[in-house]
Amino acid sequence: MIWLSITRVGTILSVVAASLELYNLFLREIKPNRIYTSGEAARYLGVNRSDVVDLVRNKKLHGKLVAGNYRIPGQSLLEYLNK
Repeated sequence: MIWLSITRVGTILSVVAASLELYNLFLREIKPNRIYTSGEAARYLGVNRSDVVDLVRNKKLHGKLVAGNYRIPGQSLLEYLNK
């Protein structure tokens, strides 16, 4: 009986976590004044993180290297998406 309860709670938590991830991916808007990591930017652009790094290095996307990870302003993401 206790294992059934644990399994049900685990299933509910998994569904909630997946729902939050989908919300963050598809329904959340890019805020121009926020700074995004290269991983977050990749999710919003629908590309790999390495592609975002290439875009920054080729100066197609504005960003700065901070502690080994690129930081990209939201405004830069919006400008890139509008091109």
